[in-house]
Amino acid sequence: MADAKPTAKIERLENDYTRKLDHQQAVVHHTRWLGHRRVRRATRILVVFAVFAIILGVQLIRSNASLHQVNQQVTTSKQHLAKTQAKNADLKLEIKQLNDKDYLGQLIRSKYYYSKTGETIYSLPGDHASDVTAK
Repeated sequence: MADAKPTAKIERLENDYTRKLDHQQAVVHHTRWLGHRRVRRATRILVVFAVFAIILGVQLIRSNASLHQVNQQVTTSKQHLAKTQAKNADLKLEIKQLNDKDYLGQLIRSKYYYSKTGETIYSLPGDHASDVTAK
């Protein structure tokens, strides 16, 4: 048997020097072990932090896109509101004018060629309504 330990016949001395060496080796081994633990712990913490950062980043991007979409809808709605308010103002003016008897009579005479008694209507080539039924 050539594999036998050659140190089997060597006896260890127990003195201050050997105890000091054993203590130093234990401290070095312990600090290496603590270093590995710290590295693993730091890696785990960084991974958890990265996961949370990714989740929050995705939420931020989604909310930014949603905000952009809502802003576009608000702009479109404001434009539609402005058009509707302008149309409403025109219709109110038309209602007010239709309640005026003079305007209403003038409108009926011009649009439908209605005449008062004793009044003669002449149609010229430049008139807008060439026919009574034209709108």
